[in-house]
Amino acid sequence: MKYESIKTTILIILVLSSIVLTWTLWTYQPQYKDLGTDDLVEEVATNNSKEIFQIIKPIKILYHIDGQHFGTFNEAELNRVMKELRSWDFHDVQNITHTVQDDGLADFLNQSGHVEIYFPDPFPLQLYKSFFNINDKEHSLISFDRLVIDVNSERQGEGIVYFVSTGDNLVYESRVDSRFTKEFRKSFYQTATRFPKQIEFELTDTNSLYLPEDTTDVNRIDYYIDLIEIDTFINRLFTNSNFVKRDVLTTGEVHTDGTRLLRVYNNKKYIEFINPTRIGGKEETTTDLIQTSIDFVNEHVGWTDEEYRFFSWNKESQMTIFKLYVENIPVFSHDGLADIIQHWENNDIAKYVHPSISLQVKLNPKIKIPLPKGEKVMEVITSRPNFNPELLEYVTVAYELMDDDDNSQFVSLHPFWTYRYNGSWYKVETKDENIGGHEDGLE
Repeated sequence: MKYESIKTTILIILVLSSIVLTWTLWTYQPQYKDLGTDDLVEEVATNNSKEIFQIIKPIKILYHIDGQHFGTFNEAELNRVMKELRSWDFHDVQNITHTVQDDGLADFLNQSGHVEIYFPDPFPLQLYKSFFNINDKEHSLISFDRLVIDVNSERQGEGIVYFVSTGDNLVYESRVDSRFTKEFRKSFYQTATRFPKQIEFELTDTNSLYLPEDTTDVNRIDYYIDLIEIDTFINRLFTNSNFVKRDVLTTGEVHTDGTRLLRVYNNKKYIEFINPTRIGGKEETTTDLIQTSIDFVNEHVGWTDEEYRFFSWNKESQMTIFKLYVENIPVFSHDGLADIIQHWENNDIAKYVHPSISLQVKLNPKIKIPLPKGEKVMEVITSRPNFNPELLEYVTVAYELMDDDDNSQFVSLHPFWTYRYNGSWYKVETKDENIGGHEDGLE
């Protein structure tokens, strides 16, 4: 009897344990960790598409105040201005070029109360409709490289903003609610004297340049760089990377799927993607070239982590250039390390050049480099042989990307003055200033 009692007790314990375990499994709810933004970093990093307003950005703002001029290329200030303009509604766009021809475009632009916002190259108005509220269909295809706000304008409760193409000497007027221009005057125009004073250099009736009265301090920056894996480009640029074969040549490597090819040169930090079937075509890209080029880089995740922006384009040759910017300053390099370049034929990419390096870590505290006064800069530019003021288009501070001779993993960005003359960029050398280099073509 005692033995049977023990068996019964053990059996009851096992049955009860089984019931408890079963109930626990049925009712168990694991504690899941909330999926925060840190867990999405890797996925987001591979999906860095950008919108128009992130690619086409202003490079300078200039305030004309009672015969004096104040300007800056400070990125924070320009971002603040563009954020303000994003809430404006533009309407009634009209061509008023004929009304400014008598006085000349330069005199029209520098009127007191005018605020000029500079862009690197003219681009179609329709591209900015995704950023600005522009209620106009008739003038969507006009191109402009300067936006001018008249803070003194008020006609029947409306303010005036101008879209200006300085290369073609065209001026288009648009209307906005006067409360926008009044607020802009209060928030931006009336405090603009804190920016560096600019001197006007008159070149022609249609063109004046404004450069700082004093020296300009610009940071010199050193970076540790990282190479982008070639497989990254192969996976992004070829339809099926499994069909791509690699050939090793004396000059480097060639990766091809039998039609398209990707060149990787020895001792050069960029790649060149070529679509031979499209080269030599005569048909012009029918869709907008700049938009198409931005879409192509978006689709191939080509912006990396750097700040590449729209810099220039050529409709005739079907080429676009997106340039590296650091602290709102354009970067130039003789080795193709600062530009994303596209050539198009028959509505398809024919050639694509992209840096294969990525700027990773700033290595030193920012070192201030004083750049010469505007007057000195203009003395150097105008002293070039056979100087023609009509061919001088723009002068700006820039960076030159330079390799470290002692270590290929490091590069430096050295500030200097540069100017665009007859379509090409040149470096300014002033012998009595510590900016280094010599005057030569940069592209």
